[in-house]
Amino acid sequence: MYTENISRSGMLVVWRGETPLPLPFLNQIVTIEVELPSNHGFGQKCIHCQGTVTRISQADPESPMVALRINYMDFRAFHDRLRVMERLKQPVANAWMA
Repeated sequence: MYTENISRSGMLVVWRGETPLPLPFLNQIVTIEVELPSNHGFGQKCIHCQGTVTRISQADPESPMVALRINYMDFRAFHDRLRVMERLKQPVANAWMA
C-alpha cells in the first residue's frame, strides 16, 4: 500500500501492493503502519494508525483509494515491528514444542 496523503485526523491510502488485499468495508476499523524515512539521530520509525474507513474510490480498478478517519496514532520504532514479523514467520510447532 502507498500513503497518498496523511494528516492528524485522516489518511488517504492507495490500496495496492505486492500481495493483493481485499478492500475494507465502509465504517470498518483498520490498523496501518506507515514506514517513515530513517533519521540517523533517531533510527527507523513508523506511524501506527488505527482508523475508520470513511470512503472508498475505485475510479482506477488497479489502484483503489481508501480514506480513513484517524482514531489513534502512535510513533514507534520500526525494528519493533520487524521483531513481531520475525516471530510470526516461525513455525507454530516450535512455539508449543519448545
